[in-house]
Amino acid sequence: MDAMEDMDGMDILTGSNPTMQPDCHMLGKGVIPGLRYRHLGKSGLKVSNIGLGSLKAFSSEDCEMNEDLVTLAFENGINFFDISEPFTSKRAEVELGRIIKKKGWSRRQFVVCTKVYWDKTEEKALSRKEIIESVKDSLKNLQLEYIDLLIVHKNDPNCPLEEVLRAMSYLINTGQILYWGTAKWSPVEIFETFSMARSHHCIAPLAEYAEYHPFHREKVELYMAELYNKIGTGLITWSPISLGLCSGKQEDQATLFTKLALKSGKYAKGGMDMLNLHDGRGPHEATLRVKQLETIAERLGASLTQLVLAWSLRNNTSQCVIVSASSMEQLCMLFNSLQLLPKLTNTIMDEMDKILTNKPVRPPMVSTLQQRWAATGGMPPQ
Repeated sequence: MDAMEDMDGMDILTGSNPTMQPDCHMLGKGVIPGLRYRHLGKSGLKVSNIGLGSLKAFSSEDCEMNEDLVTLAFENGINFFDISEPFTSKRAEVELGRIIKKKGWSRRQFVVCTKVYWDKTEEKALSRKEIIESVKDSLKNLQLEYIDLLIVHKNDPNCPLEEVLRAMSYLINTGQILYWGTAKWSPVEIFETFSMARSHHCIAPLAEYAEYHPFHREKVELYMAELYNKIGTGLITWSPISLGLCSGKQEDQATLFTKLALKSGKYAKGGMDMLNLHDGRGPHEATLRVKQLETIAERLGASLTQLVLAWSLRNNTSQCVIVSASSMEQLCMLFNSLQLLPKLTNTIMDEMDKILTNKPVRPPMVSTLQQRWAATGGMPPQ
């Protein structure tokens, strides 16, 4: 990443000077400038560093728009398609399966990720039965022979990890899924699952699916890189910004960012008053920091959404960032964030960290001997 300083203002794919394109005319059949393909975790599976999520993109009732958005992504190099939301997951799977079948794309050319939303079922229980039935339903909806990546959304403390591991190993060994991963699992749960997989000769999870943006950093920056280095756990990230939950209007973007800043608990000195946000009277500190980020974005010739998405993409701990959009223009705007990457030099990143003042830091190691000797002034007892 230090090499980014030498590439300031240069397109990271072609070496040319990029301009932030306002529309989709830059996009055609090929690869978006700046798109990269990375191995997911320590596996041979390569995914594009931007993936298309279903939340806004292909779960709507507008079949034509769904097809246009998926086709736009695929024809510009995106190979990772994610079912991102539980309440529209069936609709999204059916639509994605319909589009893939209609287009006749080679199965080698794309990766499909779906989830086991056990906490949204009537039983609200994770089990071997729930996992296998969920996979059967997804395969039927997607009209595919196998799922590339199956994510277990949240851990169920009432379901033994061994049961999950044996269910996943069965599905992989029978060719129904290729890899499995986790979402909203703690680093301790992930490591424990890996250790149990080794001792029981089962297949360990490949990746964690986690929220990551400038106001939600601790898990990704403190723990996920370490898990990758130690046990090969990959990382797929998302954020309310990347999933297209705000329009392209500057005021809507500022409002969403202020809400995220307040939710983090770092800037709400007087407590959270979410009602004030709707009329632009958000708490002063959070609003001030968002305005400072807007200033940086304007200086780089980008929107606040593009700046934050590029900020997430710059972290190589994450192999793929999930984006979603309800229109071609919004999706192109998100794709154009890739052109910001060479502009995010170490100097800019440091400037953003000074504005955010929330860079996570590990607590210092405390010696147990020092604690025991505290009563004697830090000296060993005589």
